[in-house]
Amino acid sequence: MRVDFYEMGGRFSDPLYVAGVLVSKAWPATKDIAIVGSSGDLAKLDEQLWEQPEGRFLPHERGESKAPIRLLENAPEQAGLLINLDPSAPLPAGRYQRILEIVPPDESLKQKLRERWMAWKERGAELQHHVLK
Repeated sequence: MRVDFYEMGGRFSDPLYVAGVLVSKAWPATKDIAIVGSSGDLAKLDEQLWEQPEGRFLPHERGESKAPIRLLENAPEQAGLLINLDPSAPLPAGRYQRILEIVPPDESLKQKLRERWMAWKERGAELQHHVLK
């Protein structure tokens, strides 16, 4: 399993915007995308995905559904791509081809993501770090 950490910086300061960019790059090559976060963040992301990227339709729905892009409060049992918006969420135990962890610029949250990095490493995941500027 591959886990990519996307560290935000520069013009990338909004985790929801970053999630939207990552989803638009993954879809339609990846047909089963799950985005996990708080109810409030998912509501904002739901609105954002209707508006951006301009000129594209990203088929998504909140909650468990058959939509190719699902916005969920808890990680599903499986997904082609899992995007995590919540640094304090427990590590999911399901089956995923790839996981994306979004690292916000907030230093207090970065420590939680450092712990997630170590936990994924202990599970034997192939880890990648990307800095967004």
